[in-house]
Amino acid sequence: LDARAVCLNIDMDAKEIKISDDLPFGDVTSTGTGRNWAHVNSISYDPSDDGIILSLRHQGIVKIGRDKKVKWILASPEGWSADFKEKVLVPVDKNGNKIKCENSKCEGDFDWSWTQHTAWLTPRYDNKGSVKHISVFDNGDGRGMEQPALKEQKYSRAVEYKIDEKKGTVEQTWEFGKERGFDFYSAVTSVVEWQKDKSTYFISSSNVYLLKPDKTIKMVLVEIDPKTNDVKFEMDVESASRDDVAYRAMVIDPNIFDY
Repeated sequence: LDARAVCLNIDMDAKEIKISDDLPFGDVTSTGTGRNWAHVNSISYDPSDDGIILSLRHQGIVKIGRDKKVKWILASPEGWSADFKEKVLVPVDKNGNKIKCENSKCEGDFDWSWTQHTAWLTPRYDNKGSVKHISVFDNGDGRGMEQPALKEQKYSRAVEYKIDEKKGTVEQTWEFGKERGFDFYSAVTSVVEWQKDKSTYFISSSNVYLLKPDKTIKMVLVEIDPKTNDVKFEMDVESASRDDVAYRAMVIDPNIFDY
């Protein structure tokens, strides 16, 4: 992981970021034993089976039961122990055919999410049976288990997955943002959320240019029709200073307030 992308020490002039060995616990950038190995940043409840979907920023997306046992894992199969490897979902195409993946990279358009946020069941679908749909903001740091030669090669995206819990498979059904490249890349935070009344996805790429000290950090807000990827609304919110890091944004209906 890019140490500056964890929002613990965003010092753009630092040549190196040191991690103290006398901190056995706490929110430090390493992910070893006793460290910030999971970094949970979203929870989604599935009433159909009393399950809980967790976004573990440093590991992937995991569903657990009330018994605390893992039901499935949406992440690259690399590095998992034998107990968990069988829980890792298998990527398939729209016809149910297995997609070839190697070294954390897959053929075609499929990709896992990397250092993601807001892994939520999307109300775009009913999600009542064994087939679930989740929407995720895929931040993209550490994509493919590596760092690119240039940070400008990084990108973020909003992505939708279809998970068949009985078959143990996952299909990528939609994405937006990859084509915008570094101009849509948020190393940290952000959100994608379904808007029932408009049948659109609202997306906040909350810290664009966080890793570019010569540019003002901005939050890019967009509303997308996932059927066409047409932009219905877009707005940039610039930070007042380099220290103004945003977490997320949400749509608020003024009609819910009693003035």
